Amino acid sequence: MGIKKIMQLVELVAEKTGKPKAQVLQYSLALMVAFVIFGVGASIITNIVGVAYPVFMSFIALESEGADDDKMWLTYWVVFGAFSILDSITGIILRFIPFYYVLKLAFLIWCFHPSSVGSLSIYNNFILPFFEEHKHKVEEAQKKMQEAAQDAYNKSQEFVRQKTGEIAGNEN
Repeated sequence: MGIKKIMQLVELVAEKTGKPKAQVLQYSLALMVAFVIFGVGASIITNIVGVAYPVFMSFIALESEGADDDKMWLTYWVVFGAFSILDSITGIILRFIPFYYVLKLAFLIWCFHPSSVGSLSIYNNFILPFFEEHKHKVEEAQKKMQEAAQDAYNKSQEFVRQKTGEIAGNEN
């Protein structure tokens, strides 16, 4: 089911119940949390809540006036990305912790919920200081990757020119 169909469903439920779309999404979120607590589809629901709801809210933020909500959601995505990297490295071990998905879901909701905006705390206290401490290494790595990409591009262009020349020469 694509995002368009999901949004149509949300709009239909909002229309039928007379509730705003954001409230319908919040109720859906609460229902999914209940499923995770009872172990029904914990992995997929955790990923849906951690991605789908923030994506929808990011769309709303991008279309709204002001930049406060834009910054909040951009910060969430930075924290989510860092968390996803950490989760992919340690996830095999962490999944043996009882209620891992409940804890993961609670963490993600804490990160994006407007009353806590935990992603701002994590960003300001951990990610930003780490980035500032290692900024020069990141910039060096970025420069090396850029040079390597440019070199690969140049070599591929030369390879294509060479092979096209060979093909053109064989046709005569």
